[in-house]
Amino acid sequence: MLYLISAAAGLIGGIAAVLLFGGRRSRRKKEQDRRKIEFSKLVLSAVLLTYFAGFVIGVRVVILDPSQLGVFLAYVGTPAATAIGFYSWKAKAENVVKIKQANPTATEGMPVDLNNIQP
Repeated sequence: MLYLISAAAGLIGGIAAVLLFGGRRSRRKKEQDRRKIEFSKLVLSAVLLTYFAGFVIGVRVVILDPSQLGVFLAYVGTPAATAIGFYSWKAKAENVVKIKQANPTATEGMPVDLNNIQP
């Protein structure tokens, strides 16, 4: 029962984060002044929020049963490495294009090949 409550709390927290960061503003001036948050950052925030809720549950389980440490470490490492690696690769690809556009004379002759960007 505690796991169901924790899962529901994580889901509610993820939805709250998406609504908090992606909520619409009623005033047009605030919308113009404020920079729009990218959708990938909203998704990453929601995933990380639910991930940390699961992390807290995992710590409690490992405290109660230390034989579950291997499972807990896999839970911690796999999504974190995947999410951080993907986000870094995406940011690098976007920055390559921005640098090329911002410095056309300094990057003259350097092609931007988005298909071969290495992580």
